[in-house]
Amino acid sequence: MTQATNVLVVGDGPVATALVPMLETLGWSPVVATTMEEVWTGLAGVDAVVVLSHHDEVDAPAIKAALTSGTAYVGAMGSRKTQARRREWLTEHGVTEADLATLRAPIGLDIGADEPGEIAVSILAEIVAVRRGAAGAGAISGREGPIHPDLDPGTAFCPGG
Repeated sequence: MTQATNVLVVGDGPVATALVPMLETLGWSPVVATTMEEVWTGLAGVDAVVVLSHHDEVDAPAIKAALTSGTAYVGAMGSRKTQARRREWLTEHGVTEADLATLRAPIGLDIGADEPGEIAVSILAEIVAVRRGAAGAGAISGREGPIHPDLDPGTAFCPGG
């Protein structure tokens, strides 16, 4: 029998709405946080942190808190531009290159997901892959180029919270 997984979901948009019941279906325990106070409270004892928020006062600080707490899986949704902005903030706030190397961003396996439910499946699949030691299984973070190659730059809709 596998051990339960506790997942902190940071953000409350359509992807979170789709992801939380999927986590529960696996018998995992999701906690949703939308503020840094909730992140600090929810961070204790989690195995994975999924950052879906696109709010500057929450997303990068939540990633830093997760990376520096030793959480086994930390992933963050967002465009390459968003990831670059966060990375700059994280390095300016003392996050090491070694910690940044463990961040899964953009989050999820590369299955061509566009809709919130599909994105949630992609995220969930990556968490499972990392837990099971199949971490190289087509992660979006390992792919070069745009996340949505069929769309013009800047036209993708991000269903984040």
